[in-house]
Parts: sequence; C-alpha cells; structure tokens
Amino acid sequence: MRITHRQLEAFVQFMETGTVTAAADRLFVSQPAMSKMLAGLEIDLALTLFTREKKRLIPTDEAQLLYKEVRRLFGSLADVERFAQDLREFRTGELRIITATSIGHTLISEATTEFAQEFQDVHIKIDTSSNVGPDVLRQNVDLGFSVTQFHHPALRTEALFHASAVCVLPKGHRLCALDKITPRDLEGEEFVSFTRDSRMRHITDAVFEQRRVSRKMRLEVFTSAEANALVSRGLGVAIVEPLGVSRGIWSGLEIRPFEPQLEFTFSLLRPQDRGDVALANRFLDILKARIRDMAEGSQADSGTLNVRLPRRKD
Repeated sequence: MRITHRQLEAFVQFMETGTVTAAADRLFVSQPAMSKMLAGLEIDLALTLFTREKKRLIPTDEAQLLYKEVRRLFGSLADVERFAQDLREFRTGELRIITATSIGHTLISEATTEFAQEFQDVHIKIDTSSNVGPDVLRQNVDLGFSVTQFHHPALRTEALFHASAVCVLPKGHRLCALDKITPRDLEGEEFVSFTRDSRMRHITDAVFEQRRVSRKMRLEVFTSAEANALVSRGLGVAIVEPLGVSRGIWSGLEIRPFEPQLEFTFSLLRPQDRGDVALANRFLDILKARIRDMAEGSQADSGTLNVRLPRRKD
C-alpha cells in the first residue's frame, strides 16, 4: 500500500463537493482522471470507500471517518507550511548561544536585547561556559563566543576583536595613584593569576620574567570574572580583559591601563556542519555593529578600553 498526497487531495475534494465532476473541476483534471485516483485510493487502502448507485459514488461510513482524519492531517501540513514561511521571514525559530561570561554579560546581552525586540517570536537560549570551544562541539548550538583560543576541524573560528588587558586594583590600593601600571609596579604584590595551562597565563608570566619581577602567586582562576570578584574583595591585583570592568559590572575595583600592551582575542565559534543559519547571521550583524561602535569609541576612551578590530582578509 503506497498512497499519494494527490490521491488524498482528490478524496477530500470529492467528499466536499459530492460529485466526481465538481471535484475534477477543483483539481483541474478530467473526470476519468478523478475517477481513477479515487478507485486507486480504495485499492491501495484495501477499504470500500464508495458504493455505486446509478453511476454515482456514495461515501461509506469508512469514507466519512477517513475524511475526518485526512482533514486533520492536511491541517497539520498547513501548519508546517506556515511555520516554514515564518522561518523564511524570521518570524519564528530558535537561536542557541554559548558564551564566555565576560562577553556574555556585556556585548552578547546588549545584542540579544536588540535582537529580541526585532524578532519577538524567536526563542533565544544563552548559556555561559568557561570552556566554550568544547561545549560548542558537544552541544546543539548555533553560535559560541570565546575569550580563549580554541581550534578544531569541526569548528569555524573567526576573530571578532582584540582588547588590551587592564590591571584591576582594589579601591584605595596604593597603586591607584598611578595613571598606568607596569610590571615593575607590581613587584611583590599579591597577584591573581589565570590557570597554569592557559595562553594568557603564559603570556603574562613571560612579561614579568623578562623584567625579573616577582609576584606573590597563590591564587589561580580560570576567567577574568573570578579574578575581578577576588580583587574587588581586596585579595590582590590582576591583569584581566577589559569588557566586564569597563562597563562597570564590578564594584570595588579601580582600573588602569597595563604596559606593555597584552591583548585578549574574542572569537566566534560555529559548527562546520551546521552551515549558515539565517537567525544566527542576523544576530551577528547586530553584534558586529556594536563591536565596531565600541572599537571606534575606545579610541577616545581614557585608556581603560582599547579595542582593535582584526585585519580584513583580502
């Protein structure tokens, strides 16, 4: 048994018009072609759908029950078609994001606010993670935003912007009198470091080792958010990415530029096998516009926020 959509459509038209001729007219087919489709449906379903009286087809009880079910199914198909149209026109759908905390609490939240106002029927799911790259590989997400370097053949990676590191100090710290902080200024200070296996830890340690500056290093964290939390409570100083502190998320902190300049790279991660999702692309348009505005504004900043866009590939 292998029935077709066309057979069911012919059946519905016959049940609603009452005659083969009228049903044929609705489907723009000949009367013999309509009769053939109805007869074929009976054979394929192995059901008696009609009785023949004086060359007229009379629906059986089975036909009446089948008609109700087919109409229900056709209604579901219409819902699918409407849903597909909504997807094409961005009126519905789902956007799934996983992000590092710092960019998640700032740029991603800001872009999401604008996106949500534009697409009010789109469901948005945002998770924060300290291991964005592996989580994008493991989870069913559209976009990942990371502040740590991560490359994998199953991911497409794109640098969004580079941001110069800043030194964060507890309010009232003796170094708050300085306009900028250098490694020599941090000699002997209680220092909150990133974990030993992180890229930024290696870069930061190299700067101090080259200048033979020692620090007290008993506190290790995975992200800038934890470093800011500790410093705001008076547990030392740290060198962190500038987004969270420049937006005033952390109270109890003083921010100073750090020299020599160290850069954090904020990256976009997308699954290779997912392709370009229209909703995700629109979100990125909004986000990148905000990044451009931030980069332009940072040029006039007092020095706490220094953002550089990546070079365009020719």
